[in-house]
Amino acid sequence: MALERVLRTLRLLADEPDGLTLSQLMAQMEAPKTSVHSLLQGLAAANYVQRHDSLYRLGPESFVLGAALVAARSLTIVATPYLREARAQSGETVLLAVIDRIAGRLTYTQILESHKPVRYAVPVGTTRPLFATSAGRVLLAFQDEGWRREYLKTADVRAMTDKSVTDRRQLARIIERIRTTGHGVTIGEVTPDVAGFAAPIFEPSGQVNAALIIAAPLERGRAVAERLTGIVIQIAAQLSQALGYRAESLPTPQLLNGKQ
Repeated sequence: MALERVLRTLRLLADEPDGLTLSQLMAQMEAPKTSVHSLLQGLAAANYVQRHDSLYRLGPESFVLGAALVAARSLTIVATPYLREARAQSGETVLLAVIDRIAGRLTYTQILESHKPVRYAVPVGTTRPLFATSAGRVLLAFQDEGWRREYLKTADVRAMTDKSVTDRRQLARIIERIRTTGHGVTIGEVTPDVAGFAAPIFEPSGQVNAALIIAAPLERGRAVAERLTGIVIQIAAQLSQALGYRAESLPTPQLLNGKQ
């Protein structure tokens, strides 16, 4: 119980950078004054909390601890159980992609293949152009507007299949729509017989450097596109929260007909 209160106190203060009064902490923790005051004194003695007039704020040791925890948490380590859950729910291959802004491409850094005999398979380390893939478009959608505009102006948008979108204005509209819907879908645009469903992974700062993808053989993916889209949005949101993203709301499924 004591450890739970310590963690609860630190989380409350982390959510309120300007600080909280003793009365506010008592109310939010639903604990008596003597208990909360004693807890704060102990945390202040260890420099995890600092008092400024009537306000309590996080102290330097809290930030040292937070930095150490962030450094220890590799995206791959945190993501693994979520990729497994996405594969279990979808029955399809699940991938993690990260953006390379210099090359204007993405790289698949983690892949859990479907257990089905016919499945999407690609080696870890494979790269793809951002404009063409579901994950690449998701990554583009959540980049700085100026960088995104420059990319769309200068990128080599050569078709990869006869269904690839190469018109720059159309791509800009697709990417803008992804910012609203919170997901991207491609049907045979990168590989003729593959459907891809992707959603952004948010870091604590709100930045997006990675995306979650579910990839399936085209006809199988097309048949259950809405379900796979819902799964990838939900799991990506859960992974974002596990990484420390604390936005009031994450993208929720807003499904659109046709290619996205």
